[in-house]
This record gives sequence, structure tokens and C-alpha cells, in this order.
Amino acid sequence: MVDLASLSSSDLIFVEESLSNAQIVEFTAMIKALLALKYLREVEPEKMGAQPDEPLRAESFEKARKFAGEQFDVLLEHAVEFCNEPQRSVDLKKALQEAFFDLSLSEDSSGSMKRRPDIIDLSVERLQKMTPGNGTNMFDQWADLITQHPDEFHEKDSTRNNVTWADITHCWELEISKTLDKRHLARLDERYDETVSPVTGESHGHRCLHASKDLEDGRGLKGDLSEHFSVSRVDEPEQCSSTRKRPYEDDSEPVSDDSTGGPNNKKRKTEEEGSEPNLPLEVQCGLYGLELLCSAWDRTHSMVILLRDNQLSIRWHDCEGCIATSYIDVVAQLPLLVTMILLFQRLGTRMRRQAGWALQAVVDGVEVKYSVPADALSHRGLIGRWPIATTPLVNGPSHPSGLTNGGNIAATLKPSGDLFFKLSWRDEVRLDETHIIQTAKERAKYYLGEHAGDVLNHLPDIRYSESDPRLSTGLIREFLGVSKNGARIPSFMLLQKLHSLYTVEPADIVAKMWEIIHCHYLLWQLRIAHRDISYGNLMVRSTNNGAYRVVNDFDLAAIIMMTPSQKYPIRQGFERTGTKAFMALVLLLADADERIQHRCAHDLESVIWCLAWYVTQGETGASWQEGSYNDVGFVKGGWIDNIRPKVLPACYRAGTEQLWTPLAITAYNWKRRQIQVFTHETLQYSDKANVELIDSQLPCLKRPLSEEWDWKAFKVKEEDIREEDWVLVKTT
Repeated sequence: MVDLASLSSSDLIFVEESLSNAQIVEFTAMIKALLALKYLREVEPEKMGAQPDEPLRAESFEKARKFAGEQFDVLLEHAVEFCNEPQRSVDLKKALQEAFFDLSLSEDSSGSMKRRPDIIDLSVERLQKMTPGNGTNMFDQWADLITQHPDEFHEKDSTRNNVTWADITHCWELEISKTLDKRHLARLDERYDETVSPVTGESHGHRCLHASKDLEDGRGLKGDLSEHFSVSRVDEPEQCSSTRKRPYEDDSEPVSDDSTGGPNNKKRKTEEEGSEPNLPLEVQCGLYGLELLCSAWDRTHSMVILLRDNQLSIRWHDCEGCIATSYIDVVAQLPLLVTMILLFQRLGTRMRRQAGWALQAVVDGVEVKYSVPADALSHRGLIGRWPIATTPLVNGPSHPSGLTNGGNIAATLKPSGDLFFKLSWRDEVRLDETHIIQTAKERAKYYLGEHAGDVLNHLPDIRYSESDPRLSTGLIREFLGVSKNGARIPSFMLLQKLHSLYTVEPADIVAKMWEIIHCHYLLWQLRIAHRDISYGNLMVRSTNNGAYRVVNDFDLAAIIMMTPSQKYPIRQGFERTGTKAFMALVLLLADADERIQHRCAHDLESVIWCLAWYVTQGETGASWQEGSYNDVGFVKGGWIDNIRPKVLPACYRAGTEQLWTPLAITAYNWKRRQIQVFTHETLQYSDKANVELIDSQLPCLKRPLSEEWDWKAFKVKEEDIREEDWVLVKTT
């Protein structure tokens, strides 16, 4: 169990809130959905040669549903046969009897809760590391070695204490809190039909579908199923090397040397033990799910099995949220447990844990094969975009960019000198980031003409991009027949490498920030709304012609219909998007149900907050990020009220002394302008007026006369609008 002392109340609240909206589905519906998902992710690509980024066709869904129905019937029939053959099922039934009745589970003498799952399923790669020199065994061979020859396995296993969360495909959490009635356990010795009767009590009423007599494409069991199932406890996985330390990690906790103890080594979890209250099992499983999600950069989902006495549930976690099945009775409905185990045996890598992407692209006419550093982990939660940005590893240096052309060149992997890798799980209803940036470039070239460089020089240079619709979180929900609002799809890209805004010298920061304002202002006139200006999204690109400031990360951007009357986003226009520390006060302080249209001024205000962050070196960063939108809004508003233009902040960056006074005055005047607009005391709220307010204290440097133009007066004339820009671009 997770040590409560290592968890803050806010962490627990966050996890509980994330789990509170879990979708509940029937157990057999989940098994069929996993089979359908397996067809789309593994079977069809292998049979048909479909590429990951190809759109899914309607017939693919019909084939997936047919595959799921047929394979479920096959697995169920095999499971019933297994359960009715005493010689094959004896070990499984004995293990269940010991767990539920025969043994009084021993107490843990340490008296503290341990953070570890009770059963783990390891990847083949990890099993091979645990027994070097054992060849490329299949799962049934590994199971035979572990269960039938434990002494030999322990002798070969020299690394069992080094298991990490990245090595685990899924895990189990057990709670044995009561002794089952002998008459109920006696059902294990009865003959199971191909129809499993409904059960009552804690589990939801549920009937297993009749098995099909048609065994086309069916696959029989190899050996005893008991070879693939045990109730052994495992050592606690080590912490994965994340870029941040999650609050429920406890590095001081010792790792047990016993990795194969049976049920009598499992602590009976009851409220009477110790003085510390137990976490709710659902929260405990959520934390395990989060550990698994955080263990690898390309982890797509996690599965945790909860066995509470004789009641079993599957809990699926992905970036859209949690799906939990209703409970089944593993005694009365043992064939369903066996069916689940048979299914898990048949899942490949893309269904067990990771995306399995072939990381290769064509960059500047050169085929590039690359990898992502193992420690490139995002600050993942149970729900979210899961963004990752890192320098990829490439072979080199056989190419000017540090890339190879795929030839047989003996070279070691090294960080790329000019490429950057980015991955995020975007909302399916949003436009793809690559598409938005490409549209911005096309509009800049067409409408700005000779001044197009004022936008083009400050946009990301995307070398390659790809999305994977077969990994959409909406697919499993569609097969389950539940809401898929909020479905997300992974998109990744290779870009020209960018550098942090912190690399800009204080003497240059205002001039360089005006490049951002300039670009951002023109993008809005071209009807491209960024909507997430933040310190981390304002970056620097080095070129032969000098360094340019770049507006990066268009994940939350929107394309607006180019009509004179349509100035703001229609689709998703009322969402409060952005990073809290840099969001406009009016967005932060709005009521949760208040519809605030996102405006150009909101992104301009974000630029002011980025300058404040630069000068104070993020001194107030924690208070500008933690809490609700309203909480952060009040903190930031109070910060403006309390700053003194003539008094430098405590942690100001050396060299910004001359910048502080005009910045403080600008922030104060900006807030006052927002209040005046809100109370209808002024009509000076045009985009041009807001830019001029910033210019009054932080003046924009004049360009050479040959480059100067009145960009603040730029508007697209109605008669100049292209036909394709009259129509709001729809999501593909």
C-alpha cells in the first residue's frame, strides 16, 4: 500500500477526482472491447500492412467487432474446458482456496504500508534480462521455469530486486478481508456450463454469453493454464527515473529479498492493522495505474486488476480517464477469470503497454532512424495531454545534421545537434498542430507578401510529423458504447531544435519579446489564435542569419474563419486554455460556467506575465500554478497590486534592473485597463490599443527605414480573402 505520509492531501484529492468520473462497464464488454482493440492495433496492421497514421475505415470497425465476438466465444469455450478438467485446473483452484479460506495470512511485522502491487506481469524483455543465456523463451516456457522450477529460476535470476515499473505490463491488487463460506468455495469443484449464472451481492448482476460452437481460428491451450497464473507476491518495483519525483515515492523503503512468496506471505489488509488508515482500494489501483503510465515515454495505457475477496474488476487507465468493469465472482464465474488470463496471454506489445512506433522519418531527403531517451518522461497525470519534448538520439556523424541515411555505418547513438522531438496526446476534436502551423505559413505568404517573414521567421520549423489514430483513446470507448467526449490521439513530430528564452541576454529581451508580440499580433489578424502563450512556449532558433524568437506549441491553437466580423474562435472558443502561471486574469477569475471568448488581448497579457517570469526567475512560480483557476487569479492579481515599480523583486535576474520599473507600470496599467473594460468605463480595447499600451512603457525598437511598415494597422480586406479561407477549417 502507498505510505500515506508521502502523499499530500492535494495529491490524493487530484487522484480521487480523476477517478470519480470513471466509466463503469460490464466485464464481458471490456474483454470484447480489448479483443476489438487488439484487432485494430495488432491484427489488421500485421495482416493488411496498414500504417499507423492511416485513417481508420468503417469496415475496420465492423471487422474488429466480428473478430472480438468470435474470439471471445473461442476463449470462453477453452476456459470452460479448462475449469472442468481437474488435472489442468487443480493448481489454480488450490491457489484460490488458499487465498479465500485455508490460510490465515501472516502479519507484516514492519507495521507500515508498502507501496507495491501484489502480482505483476513482466515483459518478455525483462524476463530475458532476469535469466541471461536462457534464449528467447516464449511466455509458457517462462511460466514453466518460474512455477515448476522456482529454485532454478532463483539461481539464474540475479536482477529480481531491480524490477522497475517500466518492466511491468499490468499488475494486481489483492484484498482478502473475509473468509468465504465453504459451500461457496465448493463451487470450484462443480462442473461449469458454457453459460455462467448471474451472481448477487457485491458484484453486479452479469451473465456470461454462450460459447460459440464454431472454433474457426481458435487456438487451443498449450499446457496447463496454471503455468500462466500464480498468486505470488513480487518485490516492490524501483522508482522509474522521472524528471520529477512524485509525492508518493519513498526511496527509503527497503526492497524485500523474497520475490516468490505464496499467499501466506501476503498481508491481510484490514482496518484493524496498525494505526494508519488504508487508502481506498480504487485510489490505490489508480496510483498503480499512474506509476505504470509514468514509467515510459511511449506508454499508451495501463491496466490494474483489483481482486477484493472473490470479486474481481479490470481498471483501464489512459489519458482520457479510467474505465472500470463491474465485479465478477471468480468462484462462481471462474471461466471468466480464465478467459481474461487467456486474453492477456495473446496481447502484443501495443496492447500490453507501449506504442511500438518505428521511429524513422525522411528529413531533408535523408532517411532518419532515431530513438527517444528512456528518461524523457512527461509530468503525467491520470488525465491530460502528456506532453514530451526532448532531444532525440540519432546515429552519426555521417550527415551534416548528425543523421545517417540508414546505411551500415558503425556509430553510436548521440543526441541530435539540430532536431527536437515532441509528443502530445491532442484532443481529437482539435486540429492537428502541424496543420495549424502549415495554415499559418500559407496565410502569411499569401496575405503579408514581402512582410511574410515577420511571421514565418517566428514559427516552428517542422521536419516530420505523424499521428496514430489506432491508439486513439476513443476507440475502446466506442467499442464499449460509452461516451468518448474528450478522446485523445497521439501526435509526434521532429522540429528544428529550439532553445530556452532564458538564453536571451537581459539587454536584448525587450527587443526580442517584441518579435513575439509582432508575430502574435499578425497571426490574430490572419485568424490564427495561439491561446497558450507561456514562458516555455517562447523559444529561440539559431540560424545562419541570426537568432529568432519562436512562438512554439500550437497544441491548443485554433483556426478562425477569415471574415471581417469573425474575430474570435468559434469552435472551442469559450474554453479556458493556457498555462495558469501565464493566463490572463479575466480567464482565471471567470466563474466555472462563465463563457469568456478568447481574445488577442488575453495572449498579449500572457506575454507580460512571461516577462515578469523572466525578470523574477520564476520566483513566484509555485503560487502562480497551484490551486484552482480562481486561486491563481487572485494570487496574480494581488501580486500586481503589491509590487513597487521603484523596488526590485527579491530574486530579480541580474541585468534586468532597468526593465523592472516599466514592466511593473505596464502590468499595473494593463490590469486597470481590464477593469475599465469590464465595467464599461472605456472603449479602448482594440488589439491596436492594447499593443500601444505595452509600447508606451516598453517601447518597440525602430527598424531600419527600408524594413519599417505599419504592421499595427494591418487588416485583411474582405475582397482579398481566398475562397478556402471563407470556410472554417474542419477537423479531419
